Amino acid sequence: MYQDADNPAALRALVLRALGPSADGGIERVPEGVSTHVYRITRGPGTFYLRVLPEAGATFAPEVLAHTLLRERGVLAPEVVYYEPCEPRLARSVMITTAIPGRPLADRPLDTATPGIVAEVGRQLAVLNSVPVAGFGWTRRDCAHATALEAEHPTNRAFLTEHLEADLAAVETQLLGHHRTAVIRAVIAAHPAWLDADRATLAHGDFDTTPIFQHEGRYTGMIDFGEIRGADRWYDLGHFHMHDGESQPTPLLEWLLDGYQSVTPLPFDARRRITFASLLIAVRALTRALQTRPQLAPHHQALVSIPRDLAVLLD
Repeated sequence: MYQDADNPAALRALVLRALGPSADGGIERVPEGVSTHVYRITRGPGTFYLRVLPEAGATFAPEVLAHTLLRERGVLAPEVVYYEPCEPRLARSVMITTAIPGRPLADRPLDTATPGIVAEVGRQLAVLNSVPVAGFGWTRRDCAHATALEAEHPTNRAFLTEHLEADLAAVETQLLGHHRTAVIRAVIAAHPAWLDADRATLAHGDFDTTPIFQHEGRYTGMIDFGEIRGADRWYDLGHFHMHDGESQPTPLLEWLLDGYQSVTPLPFDARRRITFASLLIAVRALTRALQTRPQLAPHHQALVSIPRDLAVLLD
C-alpha cells in the first residue's frame, strides 16, 4: 500500500498552492476512499476534496475530462478546481474537487420524497451513460491530459469475459458451489448476444445509493468517479440492481427506470438485460471481495442478488 500520500507537509503545501493562502484550513483523511486516497479540505465555509492516486504513472486525466463533460451536459457532478498529472513531492497524480451538498441516499430513510429523488437520479444517469468512450473496460490513465475517453478493450465481450472463468472457479470453490456456478454458466451460454455491444459509453462503474447525494428531499448530485469505464448501457443499471434493497427496505430500480426512460427509451427486454448485467457484475464483485476482504465475502450483497437474478433469468 502506498503511504507517501500521508505526508502532512507535502499535502499542506499542495493545498496552499492549489487554493491559495486563504485555504490554510483543515486537511483530514476521509476513510471512505477505496481506489484513491481522499482528504477533506475546509476553507472557511467551503469544503473541497483532494484525491491522490496510489498508482505510480497513472493520472486523473480521464476523470478530469469526465467531470467536465458531465457538467457541460447538466449532470450534477463535482467541479475539478485543480489537477496535476504528477505532484512532485507526492510523486502521484492529484485532483481537487468541490463538494456535493447533502448526504448519500443510502443514509436517507425511505419517505414520500424518495421516488422523485430516484427518478431524477435516473435522468442524470441516462445522460452520463450517453457520453461516448472509445473502447470497453477501465478508462486509460496513462496520459497527462485527455481529450477523449479511451478504454482498454476493443469489445464488450472481451471486457465482460476477461476474468469470468477464473472468477467462477473462485466463487464455486469458496462460496457458491458447483450446482449454482453451473447454472450461471448455462445462463451466460444461453444469451451470447448479450455479451456484445455496438458501442461503448461512459459508466460510473460503482453506481448504487452510496454516491448519490440528496439534501432535504432534493437530489443534489453524484460523486466517486474513480471506477469510470466504457461499457454498454446496462452496466450501471445492472450494478444498481445488484445492490438494490441493500440499504433501503424497498427496491428503487423501478423509480430509477422511470427517470432513465424519460431520457433514453429502453427495449421490451430491458429488465432481463439489467438482470443479466447484475449477474455478471455480482460474480466479479464477489471474487474481488474474496481477494481484498475475505472475511466480509460471505456477507456480500452478491450472495443475495445472484439467486434473485438466476430466478428471473431462468423463468
